[in-house]
Amino acid sequence: MTIRDYLRQKKARYLGIGTACLVLAAGLVLAHGVAGRALYSTAAWVFVLGYLACVVLSRSIACPRCKSAVGGYASWLNLRTSGAVRRMNYCAACGTRFDEPLTPPRS
Repeated sequence: MTIRDYLRQKKARYLGIGTACLVLAAGLVLAHGVAGRALYSTAAWVFVLGYLACVVLSRSIACPRCKSAVGGYASWLNLRTSGAVRRMNYCAACGTRFDEPLTPPRS
């Protein structure tokens, strides 16, 4: 597994959790409209806050070598395997290339 695969996996996990939070929040807002209970709208706010937490956590994903945050500038589009968007290929803090193996090779 390369560092890029590791970052892509972490971003996908936060994207999945965040999407699930937004879907649950939308469902609870609709349920609030049908049932008229304040509990549903309060729970919807909790899921919206969960989504925002996922956004913050996805931006603070650390480089496995130097532990500096790379999630902000190595966005989801930069981690795609193909496309016209220019990919970020290295950590700005330590210079480690994202295509290197996750664990350094033993010598």
